[in-house]
Amino acid sequence: MTMTPAAQRLDWAASALDPAAVAIIGATDNPNSVGGRPIHYMQRFGFQGAIYPVNPRRSRVQGLTCYPSLADLPTTPDLAIIALSAARAEQAVRDCVDQGIQAIIIMSSGFRETGEAGRQAERRLVEITRAGGSRLIGPNSQGLANLRSGAIANFSTMFAEVPPQDGPIAIISQSGAASVMPYALLRENDLGARYVLATGNEADLTTADLLDGVLEDSEIRLVLLYMEGIQDADALARAAQRARRRGVAVVALKPGSSARGASAARSHTGALASEDAVVTAYLRRHGIWRVQDTAELARAAALYLGEAPTGKGCVLIMSHSGAVGVVCADAAERLGVTLPELSDVTARRLREIMPAFGAIQNPLDLTAGLLGDSALFEQALAAIADDPAIDIIHIGVPVAGQGYDLTAFASAARAVIREKGKPVVVSGPQRNVLQQFSAQGIPTFQSDTDALAAIRQVVAHRALMAEELPIETRHLAAALPADAGEVLDEVQSLELLEAIGIPVVVYRVCRSPDEAESALHALGTPCVVKACSAALPHKSEHGLVKLGVDSPKLARQMFDDCTNIMHRLGADGTVVVARQETGRRELVLGAKRDPVFGPVIMAGDGGKYVEALRDYELLAPPFTADEVLRALQRTRIWPVLQGARDEPPLDLPAFCDAAERLGSLMLSEERIESIDLNPVLVRSIGQGMVVLDALVVLTPGRPGNDAKPSAQPSSLIPASNSRSNIS
Repeated sequence: MTMTPAAQRLDWAASALDPAAVAIIGATDNPNSVGGRPIHYMQRFGFQGAIYPVNPRRSRVQGLTCYPSLADLPTTPDLAIIALSAARAEQAVRDCVDQGIQAIIIMSSGFRETGEAGRQAERRLVEITRAGGSRLIGPNSQGLANLRSGAIANFSTMFAEVPPQDGPIAIISQSGAASVMPYALLRENDLGARYVLATGNEADLTTADLLDGVLEDSEIRLVLLYMEGIQDADALARAAQRARRRGVAVVALKPGSSARGASAARSHTGALASEDAVVTAYLRRHGIWRVQDTAELARAAALYLGEAPTGKGCVLIMSHSGAVGVVCADAAERLGVTLPELSDVTARRLREIMPAFGAIQNPLDLTAGLLGDSALFEQALAAIADDPAIDIIHIGVPVAGQGYDLTAFASAARAVIREKGKPVVVSGPQRNVLQQFSAQGIPTFQSDTDALAAIRQVVAHRALMAEELPIETRHLAAALPADAGEVLDEVQSLELLEAIGIPVVVYRVCRSPDEAESALHALGTPCVVKACSAALPHKSEHGLVKLGVDSPKLARQMFDDCTNIMHRLGADGTVVVARQETGRRELVLGAKRDPVFGPVIMAGDGGKYVEALRDYELLAPPFTADEVLRALQRTRIWPVLQGARDEPPLDLPAFCDAAERLGSLMLSEERIESIDLNPVLVRSIGQGMVVLDALVVLTPGRPGNDAKPSAQPSSLIPASNSRSNIS
């Protein structure tokens, strides 16, 4: 391992990831057993350190001296592998700790994933290792592999089928199978990986710890993660920030987005699933690119490792097939990849070398003339590479055989990367064709769409990594009511928002029919009359909201109706008369304190269909108003927000500022569990926004809160607490 000066702060990392001596407890002669395969691999793939089989019933294992116990070893190993049953693992861990072994891999299963008894046994293992200053990988771990040194402390069959090749990539996975699947995909594309690490149950060392560990290696440039659960969100955030500072891209596959998938994750490793949209927001916040399957996890690796910058991601598509150009143009539009127009200078140069029937445009069709004129490829490529509007060149090769000088084509593409500093990617169905290009270090794909999707991913991910992680500058804590229960009523909730500078509807609190009538006169007609009770957060469900109140008689009647219904339901409360606002669009703001990831803010389309349409984005604070605006651009409603059919744009700056304030409040006031602001009425640009209804829920049992049963389930999506205060 090429260690940085900070290596001393991670004593276990060198021991686990680059050991000089490895002990295998439960060693066997069988190279296909859990206790035999690591020995076989280390001998086969050139591990230069000491290998110490440990088994009291054998004197030799796979040609090596076998020792009856750890105490009999000639030196203390850096790493120990425990390949015993779960029942015997605890004593083996004690023996490792007694011998001062820094890192321990438990390959045994039968712990947390089996139930409470297994959970307790696993807890004892952690207590033993930590008390002795050792660190534990697993249990239920397939093991670790350093493919540069040959320290393959791992029992996967994959390394026998796909021989190791070193490279600047690390793979870290809770699942053993999911650690070697992307490895195999990388090797299919002539890419190597240095570390293939399976963390198992993560009783002690987690994915975040292993990420921090591989970042000690200054040659690692890309890390692929498979996470069924996230044990320590803060530690992962710190490791991700360290990766971002070093320019190391981190790509993650976090399954469990479906109810069935989440259940499968729990049964597989005992991981606890968090709401999937929160996971996405958390990963985005910390510069980690999330993918949806194993193929996608490894798909863009070659482009990440490319030496030429991808710039803004403006792509020129070049092929000798018009069909490829059409398909790629459609895919580019679908994926959001920019295909710029060629400059006049480039177009003139191409007209001089292209067949007369070739179209000078993007995508560029070189036509079948390429078959008889191999120089056409190099000349066209050179002209395109000089165009300042082009950042990346995508070459589609649908078919190539005799008559096509593939060696010259690949050399020309390599020259563009080296001399012009522009990335080139190649796609096509023939592996023998692609190998000509990949041998020159050029990323290749069998699918045109995969090539464009990889371009989009790397460009967007690098832009995300380049963003500075905001530091909270606003401290917007506001005093909560001294007598607050678990749920604030609407007036208390609106007062809290006003205190942090978020505009709310003008209202009056009324305690008699006379006060309701007076409020109507003061606010003007029409008004909204509604109940205000912490015990009844969803007022419209009980007929406690009346829109369009335009007469004193109706105001008095609605006061009485609300009072009577609250009395019948056994709820204390008052009545609110609010101005019935006018505006353009109902949006939503919401906040939730996730038990794993902390606060998260939702912003998007609102109103009574918010649960049905689910058109929103999540952000993990701290964030800026500009980040909220960028998040809204990812919603389906974005074209409407900008102004459609000659309408002016909405006042998104005001809305985004409110979202930023809400995020600051959630960071400042840990007693708040959730906030629902729905609807939020946004007017045209320059006219502001106003919160029409609000519900604030406090964390049960916090000091200052009544520990009574929850009146509001913790849901990320704010419900529509009342019908809109809009005329």
